[in-house]
Amino acid sequence: MRKIIIVIISIIISFNLYSKPLQTYDNGTSKIEVDTIYQKIDTTTITLIVYRPINSHAYFTTTRPDSNDTRIKISVAAAFTGKDLKSIMGKYIEKGNMKWGYKSIANGYVSIIDGKVSIQPINHSLKTSQTKAIRKRGYLFQQMLLVNDSIVMDCRIFGERETYRRALVIINNNPCIIESEQRLKINDFSASLVRMGIKTAICLDMGTWSHGWIRTEGDNYIPIGKLTSSTANQTNWLIFTD
Repeated sequence: MRKIIIVIISIIISFNLYSKPLQTYDNGTSKIEVDTIYQKIDTTTITLIVYRPINSHAYFTTTRPDSNDTRIKISVAAAFTGKDLKSIMGKYIEKGNMKWGYKSIANGYVSIIDGKVSIQPINHSLKTSQTKAIRKRGYLFQQMLLVNDSIVMDCRIFGERETYRRALVIINNNPCIIESEQRLKINDFSASLVRMGIKTAICLDMGTWSHGWIRTEGDNYIPIGKLTSSTANQTNWLIFTD
């Protein structure tokens, strides 16, 4: 017990979390809250940007989102694209239609059924969710699970490479997007999510596929993402609309 207490005290001493004032983009019936979270760990500061869509609906789509479509509030890349630049990882479902992509390496999946977004391990009711998504004309895609029940899921497919990271998370039962402002190893990014209280998180395609955007107001939008050279080859997206 004493050893556990010492560890907890050490974590509290070496770690500090703070944020700057919330920024809100109001789009009438819906809005986007943007929060910047700073995690100071010893002499290192990790900066995370949180995008919270309010009164919006999530969809998985293989049709390139139009930034001129004012109904779309957030657009980001979702599942991995194959080396052929055409296929999508694993089996995916769009509007109840299942399609087969390249062999999946995913350990998690996202389902959107009856408007509810759920993040689950791949071995947790995947077939049941697929059947339900087809029957309900919902959506489903596979990706790398980063956090499950507040525990970092060891993700080895990126090795020790450092790049900008992005994840879909659930905050207060609402789906949100979080991305890093600096290059991080994937497990370090996952650990930063746990430190800010995230219980469930799944990877979204990033690296040079990081191009996305958020609606500010009316016809205006702000591009998000750092490395965007693969934008023309993106095959699928997670979007939030009115």
